[in-house]
Amino acid sequence: MSPRLQNSVIKPRDDSSVTTKTGTIVTSASSTVSITSTTSGSEATNTASPKDDQGSNTTQTGSTATESAATQATSASSLPPPSNGLSGGAIAGVAIGCLLLGLALGALAVFIFCRRRGKKRRHHHRPRGEFLAEKESVLPHDSSPTSINLDHFLLDTTPDKEIVSELRALGDLVSMHVDNNYHHQPVQTDPSALAASISKLGFHAASASTIASLCCNPQTRAVGLRHFISHVIFTSIDFSARSPLSMLPAPVAAFLASIPMTEDSTETSLAFSKWRALSAFLLHPNRTERTPLIPSEAATIPQAQGLTSALNTVLSIFVSHRESQVEHLQAVILEFANFGYVLLSQPSDFRFVYKASSQDGGDRAIVVCAGLEKLSRRDGGSVVSSALVRAPEVVRV
Repeated sequence: MSPRLQNSVIKPRDDSSVTTKTGTIVTSASSTVSITSTTSGSEATNTASPKDDQGSNTTQTGSTATESAATQATSASSLPPPSNGLSGGAIAGVAIGCLLLGLALGALAVFIFCRRRGKKRRHHHRPRGEFLAEKESVLPHDSSPTSINLDHFLLDTTPDKEIVSELRALGDLVSMHVDNNYHHQPVQTDPSALAASISKLGFHAASASTIASLCCNPQTRAVGLRHFISHVIFTSIDFSARSPLSMLPAPVAAFLASIPMTEDSTETSLAFSKWRALSAFLLHPNRTERTPLIPSEAATIPQAQGLTSALNTVLSIFVSHRESQVEHLQAVILEFANFGYVLLSQPSDFRFVYKASSQDGGDRAIVVCAGLEKLSRRDGGSVVSSALVRAPEVVRV
């Protein structure tokens, strides 16, 4: 038997054995081998001394408690120290992860929105040719939104009755002017020379010869003078005549004179009609009133003076009182200018009638006051018909 086992043998009722066994067990707490040896020794001692059951039980209980304490101490030493919270690196990692997740979700939302918007655009998009074809088939030629809107702002229409009344008054004014300012005495002048002067004011050679013959004859002079004066002044306010002695607004007259003379067509006629109405509207000093354009004296008086001088190249040899004749003729021309501005402002087209019909006597009928007809158009712009507002006033000779 080894010396260590001998020392561990417990004799009956010997208090030193408890101390020995306890010391052995404490020593074996730091070493597994020592615990095993002590346990074996205890078993041997218990076998050898069966009478000491109470001491043996006490020794085993102490040994088991000591082993549990030693095991817990060993486990506690092997565990990591407790942590009070997450470290700085862990927090940074979590933040970066959340940022990346947010960016990914935002990119996904933008992608879905753009995709839906693209589908919506493709759904509503139509080729340009298809759109234009549909627009042309639905809308009439002259019913564009621009035209419809402009019609509400252009100058108002003057009733036909007022236009006819004004035209009749102009004819009477010319007749009064001739009766009060020209004599009926014979004149010593060559009819051919007079016809040459008349032709310079826009008459054809045949018409100029006829007018010269009528004026040289005292019996037909009044008719000839009325025809000559009224024709020249009506031409000066005729939008389509392009007279070099125009009494229309200077910008309108200048533009008409600059346009090349070409064959009239439906498109050209419609373009002139639209341009005329728009020009009158834009030249109006108070467009919101929508009243006919009124000529200003500063613009029309110089024009009237020029036209008076041109007329007197023919009329001077028949004048009875020169000073009053010039003043009265100029006043007559200004009245014609007012009427010309009214026709210029109308939405509808008007046309002067300078020739007598066959029913009025043909070549023997002399027009002393021009007639007037009103034109109506289709949607496309072509003239459908012309309504005679007032027939020309004629005198048979």
